[in-house]
Amino acid sequence: MADFDSDWKITGTPDPATPDPQPHQVQAQPAQPVAPAAPVMQQAPVQAYQQQRAATPAQPVVIGYNVNGPVYRNANGFVMPPSREDHTAEREANLNEIAKMINHFSPKLEVYQDYEKCYQEILKYTNRSVAPFVWGILVILHSFVAFFLATSSKFKNTIMMYVIAGLVIFLIGAAFVALYFIKKKRHAQKLEVLFEKFEELSNNLKIIYNGYSNCALPAEYTDPRLLYQFQSMIYQGRVFSIGAALNSLLAMPGVYKKITEEKKQFELDTAEKFNGKAAFFNAARFFGIK
Repeated sequence: MADFDSDWKITGTPDPATPDPQPHQVQAQPAQPVAPAAPVMQQAPVQAYQQQRAATPAQPVVIGYNVNGPVYRNANGFVMPPSREDHTAEREANLNEIAKMINHFSPKLEVYQDYEKCYQEILKYTNRSVAPFVWGILVILHSFVAFFLATSSKFKNTIMMYVIAGLVIFLIGAAFVALYFIKKKRHAQKLEVLFEKFEELSNNLKIIYNGYSNCALPAEYTDPRLLYQFQSMIYQGRVFSIGAALNSLLAMPGVYKKITEEKKQFELDTAEKFNGKAAFFNAARFFGIK
C-alpha cells in the first residue's frame, strides 16, 4: 500500500491526490437508457422519433432500498420488487471492497483514536472556566466594603478590625484572580503542544486516506470503527452496498445536517490555525462511536 512501509509506518504526503467523494457519489446509480436507433430517413422526423421511443424499453430507476435490496420504479410508475438473485453480485462486490478497505485502514486504528483523544483535549483546554476570575473580582469588591466601613468608623479598634478584614479579603480575591491568569498561561502552553500533535496526526490520517486510491467513501467516513459497522450492515442483509450503508446512518434525524455544519466550521477554524490548511475531519464521533 502506498502509505505504509514494511514496518507499517506512515509514509507519503498529506496533500490529497484526488478530491474527496461526497456521500451522493456512493449511492446506487440507475441504469443508463439504451441509445435510440438511427432515424429512418423516409419517415417524418417526429413519427420516426415516436416509433423509436416506443421500441426502446424504458429502464427501471432505483428509488430506495428495503430488506431485499434496491427498490425500482418502472416506466409505468409501478414499484418493482427487487430480486435477491439480481443483487448477489452487487452484495459480494461491496463485501470484497469493504474488506479491502478494512485491511487498509484498520492497522492504523490507533492513529484515529489518538486523533480524537487529542481533539477532545484541545476542546477541554480551549473552553477554560472563568469562575476563578469572577469570584476573585467579587471578593475584592467585598474588601472595598470593609475599607469603607473602616473609614466611616469613629473607634480605633473598629477601624483596625475593618482594615485587617479588608486586607485579608482583598488578598483572597487577588489570589483567585492570579490563579485564573496562571491557569490561562499554562493552558496556552498546553494548547501549543496539543495543536502540534493534532496537526501531525491530521497529516498522518490524510496520508493513510490518500494511500487508498479511488476510495468509495469520503475521508471523514473511513474510521475503521465505521467500516466495521458498514460491513456488518451488508452481512446482515440490511443493505447491499457501502453507499447504502452510509446513507442509512446519515438518514438518522439531524445527523447529516449536523455533520455538514460541524465539518464546515471545523475546516474554517483549523485552516486559520494551520496556515490555511484544514485538518482531517473524522465524523465517527457523530454516530456515538468511541
